[in-house]
Amino acid sequence: MKRRFLALILALGLLLPGCAGGKNDQVFYNSDTCGFFYSDRYVLIADRFTPVLVDQQTGARRPFPIDAEGNAIFDTPALFQRGQEVYYLKTRQQTSSDGSIIRSSIEELVAMNPQTLAERVIYRFSWEYQWFFGMLDLPPQDIEMRIVYSFFLHGGYFYFVSNQGLCRMSLLTGQYELYVKDMSRQHAYDGQNLYYTDSYNRLVIQNLDTGSSRTVEDVVASNFRYTPQGVYYFNILSENTLWHYDPATGKTEKVSDLTGSNLDFDEDSLYLHTDDGFLIRLDRSGRELARAEIYGSLVTPYQGDFLYQMDNTLDENGNWVSQLYQIRKSDLTKTLMS
Repeated sequence: MKRRFLALILALGLLLPGCAGGKNDQVFYNSDTCGFFYSDRYVLIADRFTPVLVDQQTGARRPFPIDAEGNAIFDTPALFQRGQEVYYLKTRQQTSSDGSIIRSSIEELVAMNPQTLAERVIYRFSWEYQWFFGMLDLPPQDIEMRIVYSFFLHGGYFYFVSNQGLCRMSLLTGQYELYVKDMSRQHAYDGQNLYYTDSYNRLVIQNLDTGSSRTVEDVVASNFRYTPQGVYYFNILSENTLWHYDPATGKTEKVSDLTGSNLDFDEDSLYLHTDDGFLIRLDRSGRELARAEIYGSLVTPYQGDFLYQMDNTLDENGNWVSQLYQIRKSDLTKTLMS
């Protein structure tokens, strides 16, 4: 019991503000782009069926996540990347001795080094046995936590979106509460604050330590992205054109007359998806740098020279075929990798 207690304290210490892997880590989490991660070597790309891990050095690909035997595991496609670690949920199934009956499923919150793919378990729980790996062994109170659409970690809490809304669960006790009701819209997190739009599409910023929040009346957004340079959004009050909001100064300004359906970013550029199927690369001032006819969602590594896209099409036999594309950031030229 003592060893278990110390292991838990060590795991929580890595999550609490001010501890190793805490405040100084760069965080720009956006809920609707949380299905991938990147590192110098690996990129995880969303697929119709199973996410694909791509080795950028060799081009080798494999399903992700996998179990100890190398088999693909189907689980929540949500990820949270902070500093030198990526967090995700993973399921381990305990079966009968002959492997014919699944006796229980054990959910694990895993932290992984995206360079080496080495894993460590932060938190473990089982719905069948009603226990979790915590200090007090308190059972979960609501079955709705089975559904996790997206999540992030802050201050010893696991924040996740379920059918109820945005909930938060203590990694110390396993108890959780409904934090923001009916959280069906996109949200973002900067390492300290939660960003989301209310029922009037106004931007709300909430400090997760104090609980204080403020509504930014001037920012009425159909879509937004939190970036290290502030919030970029499509302004409903200005014909859905692209604008920028600086949370530090409260200043808003138009970036471009372009309108779009989605927005990605990296350390240098913005990538605007237009309604008629074009991808446009812009600099931070809104100047157009490149344009190409590219449909669908992208994986946009914050650093590096390439974007990635996975297309799924039906072949003549009615089978799904996945094709992986690499898109050069500088001119948006598209190359088939598979």
